[in-house]
Amino acid sequence: MDIALEKIELVKKILNTSDGEVIQHIKAAFDSSANDWYENLPEKIKESVAIGLKQSDMGETIPHAEVMKKYAKWLGK
Repeated sequence: MDIALEKIELVKKILNTSDGEVIQHIKAAFDSSANDWYENLPEKIKESVAIGLKQSDMGETIPHAEVMKKYAKWLGK
């Protein structure tokens, strides 16, 4: 069965159910798959993100406009 047909069949089942628990399980599956991307990142990337967030929390940031001005020659602007 191809993916398009499977999606249609799934939508039909969702529309025809009145079981709130089923709907909650489906929602949870979508929510968890949307949030799992971070867990799949390599440790080096997670460490880099953590450092960046810490720097941001400490106010160690550069405004976007300033960065764009500095690097405009490389961006062709």
